[in-house]
Amino acid sequence: MNGLEQLLHGGVVGGGGAGFPTWKKLSAPAEQLLINGAECEPLLKSDQYLMRRYPAELVEAASRLAGLVGAREAVICLKDHYTEQIAALRRAIDEKGMTPPVRLYLLPTVYPIGDEQSLVHSATGKTVPPGALPGSVGCTVCSVSTALNALRALKDRPVTSRFVTVAGEVSRPGVYRAPIGMPVSLLLQQAGMAADGKYRLMLGGPMMGALVPLETEAVVTKTLGGVLVLPREHTLVRHAELPIERARVRARSTCIQCRTCTDLCPRYLLGHPIYPHLSMRAFSSGQERIEPSAMLCMECGICEMYACPMGLNPRRVQQMMKAELRAKGEKPVFELKEPPALAEHHGAPSGRVLAHIHAQQYDIPVPAEAIEAVSPVVCIPLKQHIGAPAAAVVTAGQSVSKGDVIGRMAEGALGADVHASICGTVEKVENDIVVIRSHA
Repeated sequence: MNGLEQLLHGGVVGGGGAGFPTWKKLSAPAEQLLINGAECEPLLKSDQYLMRRYPAELVEAASRLAGLVGAREAVICLKDHYTEQIAALRRAIDEKGMTPPVRLYLLPTVYPIGDEQSLVHSATGKTVPPGALPGSVGCTVCSVSTALNALRALKDRPVTSRFVTVAGEVSRPGVYRAPIGMPVSLLLQQAGMAADGKYRLMLGGPMMGALVPLETEAVVTKTLGGVLVLPREHTLVRHAELPIERARVRARSTCIQCRTCTDLCPRYLLGHPIYPHLSMRAFSSGQERIEPSAMLCMECGICEMYACPMGLNPRRVQQMMKAELRAKGEKPVFELKEPPALAEHHGAPSGRVLAHIHAQQYDIPVPAEAIEAVSPVVCIPLKQHIGAPAAAVVTAGQSVSKGDVIGRMAEGALGADVHASICGTVEKVENDIVVIRSHA
């Protein structure tokens, strides 16, 4: 079995976003492999913890994955204020002496520097064209958690858990190591969330996360990096829950077309032809026209939560227009332009972003150790990645051990195998979900 097959059968997918299968990403050659240690979202600490806790493993992972794609080097990219992580990784690089070589690149502490395209530009000087992927400029990007999972898969240890940051209105905030399929409600119970119904949940980070009901049936997946517990009146909640027609009324009366939403857009600063202020102009005027450049929006929230002096909703508008363009089957083509003057000085400092969203009080230090989360039952989705779901290979009543294959991908299909995250008995298999109850 070659390395790519080991990643497929080890269940390795991207640690965020769509969960792109790692074996597929690494099947294309690249000149450089970049390990994304920027932890794009404020408040999330899992990758910082992993870099400090497993520096030698991360260096080995970076070099081995670089070898898989034929890269000349691996570059671990992390923010310049991660002093403990930097020191630990430098020691590991000196001790390991890996081939292909591994080096560090220190990123500015701005948001959203962990975005793949912003990362590539900062670390290599190359600009990914609008609508393209890092591979178009000879780069492959993997997150810290993905790289470590890949290394373990190469050593026949499949993905069975996920490090998740739990923050906000809980008595035990921290980084939790949770089995895949653990109900989020149970994770929050162990983190000490009050059960009085006065909160909202956000899955992911504060800027790009999704609000879910307090009684959510969501579970820990391979792509879940954070769970935030927020008061119902919090700024992030109010922005997310504002009805779109109310947003239109507010935009019509207060949007001054200052274009700050455009001038501070991270993709605009790279030279991408994206103009949120034009989307706001069409939206607030009631025009039927959809601004095509909305398709380039990465939905980072800078325009909405940081740039707009009137507190309006450019991201929501861009999201709506993207959905309409996709529904119509339209695929606009864009050309890269010259970035604006002094673009490198227009990044949003992460601390200021946290202040704007009123979340400084939830910014916990990186813990010395992760908290082991325990779940007597897991509901494991057979689709935790872009592509097709895995096919169940277990049935109700079957006994399984942690690490056993419970879902296998069809040959040639885009996806990754799925494994039992606890020892127990399969209770049921339905709707592409395998429910396992612990023997204990």
